[in-house]
Amino acid sequence: MNMGQAGMLFAFGFLLLVTAIIVVSIITLAGASKAKASAAREANYRELAEKATLDAAEIKSSLIEIKSRLASVEQVLKTID
Repeated sequence: MNMGQAGMLFAFGFLLLVTAIIVVSIITLAGASKAKASAAREANYRELAEKATLDAAEIKSSLIEIKSRLASVEQVLKTID
């Protein structure tokens, strides 16, 4: 192998190495951004679930209040009859 072929082999090897590094970097960054988006989505779902739980508790207390009022109205109507 003469000097020209060795230089060409070195250049192709170097370009192959640089290409491999770039591809691995892109794959790593894509995975990191995917994980970050997934974490944000999970946080939004968690916040939504907490809000739904609070809303359900509020609805339950309102329903209890409405039932008690309805019972008192029924009691008043029974005494009128």
